[in-house]
Amino acid sequence: MSNNENTIILLFDCGGLCNAVFPRHLQRYLGLHIDEFAFRTSVETLDFRALLLDEHYWVETECENGEYQGDLHVCCGEQAYIMVSLQRRLSGYHQLSYAERLQTIINSTRAGTWEWNYQTGEVILNERWAQIIGYTLEELSPISIETWLEFAHPDDIKRSNSALERHFCGDDEDYLCEVRLKHKDGHWVWVRDCGRVATRTVDNQPEWITGTHIDISARINTINELQQVRNELNSIIDSLPAAVFKSPLNRLGHFTYMSVEVERITGYNVASIQRNSHWWLAQIHPEDREALQAEYNHWLAQGARGVCKCDYRFRHSQGHYVWLCEHSQRLKAPKGNNGAADALVGSLFDKTENMSLHTRMDALAQIIPGMIYQFVLTASRSWHFLYASEGVKRIFEVTPEQALQNPARMLSKVAHGDRENMLEEIVHSAAKLEDFECEFKVTLSVGYKWLFAHAIPQRQTDGGIMWTGMVIDITERKLLELRLRKESTTDPLTGLYNRRYFFEQLQLRLDQAVREEQTLALIILDLDLFKQINDNFGHHGGDLVLQTVAQLLNTVIRKYDIVARIGGEEFAIILPNTTQEQGVHVAEKIREKIAHASICINQELIEVTATLGVSSTEYTKAQVNALFKQADLCLYRGKRLRRNCVISNTL
Repeated sequence: MSNNENTIILLFDCGGLCNAVFPRHLQRYLGLHIDEFAFRTSVETLDFRALLLDEHYWVETECENGEYQGDLHVCCGEQAYIMVSLQRRLSGYHQLSYAERLQTIINSTRAGTWEWNYQTGEVILNERWAQIIGYTLEELSPISIETWLEFAHPDDIKRSNSALERHFCGDDEDYLCEVRLKHKDGHWVWVRDCGRVATRTVDNQPEWITGTHIDISARINTINELQQVRNELNSIIDSLPAAVFKSPLNRLGHFTYMSVEVERITGYNVASIQRNSHWWLAQIHPEDREALQAEYNHWLAQGARGVCKCDYRFRHSQGHYVWLCEHSQRLKAPKGNNGAADALVGSLFDKTENMSLHTRMDALAQIIPGMIYQFVLTASRSWHFLYASEGVKRIFEVTPEQALQNPARMLSKVAHGDRENMLEEIVHSAAKLEDFECEFKVTLSVGYKWLFAHAIPQRQTDGGIMWTGMVIDITERKLLELRLRKESTTDPLTGLYNRRYFFEQLQLRLDQAVREEQTLALIILDLDLFKQINDNFGHHGGDLVLQTVAQLLNTVIRKYDIVARIGGEEFAIILPNTTQEQGVHVAEKIREKIAHASICINQELIEVTATLGVSSTEYTKAQVNALFKQADLCLYRGKRLRRNCVISNTL
């Protein structure tokens, strides 16, 4: 329509007939003819004076693109007309204003928004901005440019300022920078900071700048982890006594990747080898080049199965020939990766000095803080080591000869709980021909060690599988990992689990109870009049009481129950596969043990009692909040009644 497709102007004569309409092409837009509109009144004769006083006359109609309703306006001139401004009824999303729709779009992106007055320092943030760093807007109030400076990483502020200057002066159309913000919990959150100047002052200086912050921590962490893995793999590859390469399956000698070991073997740098597509074949001795091509074509004709092995002479950069041993195999393109072609991957060994693989692996073993090995699972399912380096003495306390003669001696040193997992990983690696990776603990004369094994499988022509890999000692890292894990899940004073770990376990155990259709009980315990103990004996005395109660709780619970200190003098116990009646029985047992405990502080025996609240999934929804709230209500009901008691929602 002309100006507003939602509005139509109609003119009715005093008889109620519509004889004019704007826009004129009503039928084109609404599919209605002018005759289909009629003015409806409740009286037979239209009285314009009555219309001036009566506001209840209206016109409405329905058509294909919506409902329309109009307001009456009496036009008094040479002729009396009634003008109706017919407005389309909008509903749902279309009723929202442009600003409201824009806000809906921004909210759906989970982006934090910021508005900054460059001249005054005024800053406006949305609630999501505060949530990204673990706060609410109320906690950050008052908000100004100082808020940004307080939470942004100092190094990133410099980069941000540089990016802003480039945007202000017109070098960059938008302001864009990745920065770190300090989270409430203490860690750094990575955000993508985007913005643009919205208004400028009369002298063309930036005034209001608006932008968004999007949390990209997960992507940054993933990139860092992948980069670390890539660096480790490159380090391992570069330390191998062979050049590793990759090339298109149907283009022999055209390398898309070549490791740096090729420089030592041939005297040529990697860049020159990868830059010249036909150069590699030209350096091979003419007599060997034809044999290599024939062997490769035969391998392709057989479906490129297994390993293609070739020995040939290659011209060194200094002019003489070196003997190379090339092993290559087909690498299939990942499923779902449209357009990707299969590739050829392999390795090159220098055989010039007739150095055996055994000798080369021994040389490599001297620089690896562990052991390297070759292990075979035959077609008849028997297994043995082809090679074990001297590092096996440090790792398993057996000699290489003993490892080759009786590999079971090494397996027997693996902790029983890890042995089954290791064998499962070997079976999986054999079935899928995927890398074997496993962490496990071994028991030795000097104690125990944590080890990490990694090996690459390769199917042999006789149907067996050979793994080549290494085992390294990760005891120090593993112990640190276990210590940090324990510190993050336990209360340092009592040695019990902490509040965070308790709620994680409560959710897991509740989910398990629902799946297995079992009951679960929860006990919350609070020591009575604990403040008086602290007041009379100091915090040292209070700590002693808490430690004693923790020890008593450990004597009552089962090995698969979870007991935690969740507050100052408040404890909680998760009892899987336990009815409410059984939970009340356990709680009563705990209450009696605490009441009869002998606790001596400064050579004075004191009495300690506790009040306990019990809930279970029998009478409460199997939800963390519901179960905890019910037990907590029971606890405080016991506190109000008499203390030193057990209360459940059935008592």
